Amino acid sequence: MSVPFGSFGFKVKLTIGGLSSENLGLFQEVSGLSASINVTDLVEGGVNYTTHKLLGNASYGNVTLKRGLCSVSMFSWIQDVISKLGASSIQRQNASIEILGDDGKTVGTYKLIRVVPVKWDGPSLSVMQDGIATESLELAHEGLSFEAAQK
Repeated sequence: MSVPFGSFGFKVKLTIGGLSSENLGLFQEVSGLSASINVTDLVEGGVNYTTHKLLGNASYGNVTLKRGLCSVSMFSWIQDVISKLGASSIQRQNASIEILGDDGKTVGTYKLIRVVPVKWDGPSLSVMQDGIATESLELAHEGLSFEAAQK
């Protein structure tokens, strides 16, 4: 019997062009890992007992990464993309989200295809709060897969 993965230990690595990788660090939250297939209903004349379901395109939800604000902000990536909007020089990147086990070893990896940042949220700054300043980065992507670690 296999033990389910914990949802508390993970890290994110972004790979640029398959040649180098930039480690953005550890995140306190990763949300939005989802995939769906668009379905169109087809009603066939004279067939009153069912509606046919035609499968369309696959779509993937945007992934949001959240972490405590530190000296290397994720804002610089989206700022670079914003400065190149309208040009064909925006380089999409592949990303991987590694799930770590209790021993710190990778137990599985989600891979995102052709990633581009689409939203950055900075910290809420208030003298009335005593929490940690956080930032989040939302990523759009064109594909999702999962690979379990080799034993």
